[in-house]
Amino acid sequence: MKKILDQYILKKFFINFIYIILSFTIIFIIVDIIDNIDKFISRGISNKEMFDYYLLSVPWYISIALPMTLLISTIITFVTLQKNNEITALKASGVSIYRISSSLILTGIIFCFISFYFENIIVMNTLNERIPIEKKLKNKKIFNSKKSDIYYHLDNAFIAIKNYNYSSDIGNNISIQFYNGPDLRSRIDAEKMIWDKNLNKWKLMEINIREWTNGNILFTNKLDSLINISDLSPSIIKKDNINPEEMNYWELSSFIDKLKNKGLSYTRWSVNKYFKTAFCCSSLIMILFGIALSITSPRSNYTTGIGLSIVVIFLYYLLIKLGQSLGYNAVIPPFLSVWFVNILFIIFGAFMLLKTRT
Repeated sequence: MKKILDQYILKKFFINFIYIILSFTIIFIIVDIIDNIDKFISRGISNKEMFDYYLLSVPWYISIALPMTLLISTIITFVTLQKNNEITALKASGVSIYRISSSLILTGIIFCFISFYFENIIVMNTLNERIPIEKKLKNKKIFNSKKSDIYYHLDNAFIAIKNYNYSSDIGNNISIQFYNGPDLRSRIDAEKMIWDKNLNKWKLMEINIREWTNGNILFTNKLDSLINISDLSPSIIKKDNINPEEMNYWELSSFIDKLKNKGLSYTRWSVNKYFKTAFCCSSLIMILFGIALSITSPRSNYTTGIGLSIVVIFLYYLLIKLGQSLGYNAVIPPFLSVWFVNILFIIFGAFMLLKTRT
C-alpha cells in the first residue's frame, strides 16, 4: 500500500518536474536569444556557433532552474492532492503527513548529490567549452582595463599579482616565491612589474628580496631589476586569468591548499568552494519548503502556490548572494557566509512542517 503511494506521489511530482524544467530552460534560451541576437549578427557568429552556444548553455540553465523547479513541482503536486481530497483520505486511513512527504524528502536528498556532480562536472565542462564563442560574442578581444588578484603556479615558483593593467602591461604589488621541493628558497616582493617588449623580460621596481640559506635569511633591496619569468607574458595573463567562479569544487580545493601553503589570502576562493556545496543543498530545502507551504495553506490554489514559490526562491537567492558578498569581504567566516541561509531555511521549513496537523 505505502509503496504504491510513494510511486503515485513521485509520478505526479516528476511529471510536473519535467514540464517545469523544460519550460524554464526554453524561456531562458528565448530571452537570451532576444537579448543577444543583434550581437550574434554584428560579431559574425555562424549559425553552427550559435547552435553550439545554446546547446552548451542548456546544462547551466537547468542548474539555475533546478531549485525553482523543485519548489514549484512540490507545491503543485501537493495542491493537486489537496484539491482532489486525497490527502484527507490518506489521513483518514491513518497515513500521516510525514509518511506522505517521505518519498519527496528522500528525492530532495538524492537531488542534492545529483546537483553537486551535475554542477561541478557537466555544467563547468560545458561552460568551459562555450568560452571561445562567448568571447567572440562579447567581443573580448578588447579586454577590461584592469584585472585583480592574478595567481600563477610555475615549475618551481608561485607568483601573485594584486592588479594588472592590460593597456600598459604593468602589474602592481607582486610576490614571487621560489621553491626547492616543499621548501621555500627565496621570495621577491616588488611594487611594480613592467613588460619590456624589446628584451621580452619583466622589469621589477622597488624590490625586496629574501633568501633562505642553511636556516639564515638574507635581505636585499633593489630599485629595479630585469627578470625572466618562464611561461608568463602579457599575452598569457590576458588569455588565462584564474577566476574562482570558473573553477569546480575540486579545482577550488586544490587551489586553496596551494594558497594556504604559500601564506596567501584564500577567502574569496573558500567562499566559492562552500557555495558549491551550499547551493546544491537547496534541492532539499526547496522540497521541504514546498511541502510545508502546501500543508499549512490547504486551501491554496496553483496561482497562490506559484506566487509563494517566487517569494521563497527570491528570498533564498537574495540572502545567499548577500552572504556571499559578506564572505568575500571577510565580514563573516567563508563557511557561515553561504551556509547560514541553508541552516535558517531548513530550521524554518522543518518548524512549519512539524507544527502542521499530521
